[in-house]
Amino acid sequence: MVSAAQRQREVARMLMRLDDMLKTCADLAAAARERVSVGGMGRYRKFSRKVRDFFSLAAVTQERLDAAPSEMEELIGPMTTALERLHARMVILFVEESLGFFNTFARVKALPIGTHETVGVEFRALMEIRKFLDDPLYEGERGQGLRKQTDRVAVLMRAVMDRCPPLPDFGDEPSIGPRGTVNKPLRPPRAAPPAATGRAAEPRPLPQPSSQRPDPRLEVRQLSLDDED
Repeated sequence: MVSAAQRQREVARMLMRLDDMLKTCADLAAAARERVSVGGMGRYRKFSRKVRDFFSLAAVTQERLDAAPSEMEELIGPMTTALERLHARMVILFVEESLGFFNTFARVKALPIGTHETVGVEFRALMEIRKFLDDPLYEGERGQGLRKQTDRVAVLMRAVMDRCPPLPDFGDEPSIGPRGTVNKPLRPPRAAPPAATGRAAEPRPLPQPSSQRPDPRLEVRQLSLDDED
């Protein structure tokens, strides 16, 4: 069983790690917005992945607090408050930086191949983070403003995806695109091999034994005590 002191140190380390990740995400977001038209999407994806890592660790931290021993009762409240503040700061950072990035990216004239699929992945990630804003923690004017900004990012993402046709599906079976649409394959499904028709081939005859008598020198005969050499 984990002691109260061990759980306290564990949660404290997680909170410190979350704070470091928040600072790293801010640096990655700034790097993504430096030159959006040249490799900007790749840098934005690094930022987005780090944000998702943050929320995964935040969920684990909340689980540790929920399972904390009763001896930590006085510390659970302050630690939960610290976690909620870090969580809210990351949501704000992600929404505002995503809005700034896609406001510029949507105006880029030449988009790279595969942008439809890449932005589709980020669109699904945005919708998952959008669910956080339904929490009572984000009630009020600030939460309403964040929801509007998130919806604006979604509109910009859809506009970018509409400009770039999806990559063709070279498989044999239909696939599901980033927005849930069914993509038809370029190649038709493989046809089943035709069933065998006509008269079945006759089996080959077994080899017949030779009609010649066996060589007596090769015969094996039984010996008895009455036989003479």
